[in-house]
Amino acid sequence: AVRHALGVSVNSTFYSFDNGEAFKYVSTERNLLPFYKHLAEKTDLRVLIYNGDTDPGLNTLEAQNWTRGVGLAEREAWRPWTIDGRAKIGGYVTAYEGDFSFLTVRGAGHMVPEYKPAASFEFLKRFLRNEPFQRYNP
Repeated sequence: AVRHALGVSVNSTFYSFDNGEAFKYVSTERNLLPFYKHLAEKTDLRVLIYNGDTDPGLNTLEAQNWTRGVGLAEREAWRPWTIDGRAKIGGYVTAYEGDFSFLTVRGAGHMVPEYKPAASFEFLKRFLRNEPFQRYNP
């Protein structure tokens, strides 16, 4: 009944990319977690991993779990960051030891600067200037 109401053929096939039943992904590249851990622990390089929170190809939970998987201690818990220093939420950020951060951009898809240019400019500008991401101040 639902397929009919939506105009979807009864012969169509649904593929779920989250449960691995229809799509078997096999990585052909080496695991980069040790590389990023090395950057954080053994170099002076700053690392920012960012993700659009509406990205259907690489969702935020997967990116957040990957970042946690680097194995660094959390320095600052998941918190909102803003574009205006007050209430215009840009997304959320978590800081880890070794100047390593994970940041989301609210409402952005896979090509973050294309979807959210103002938020992208704000977080990149602050990252490049080594300034903190603006906090939520209602």
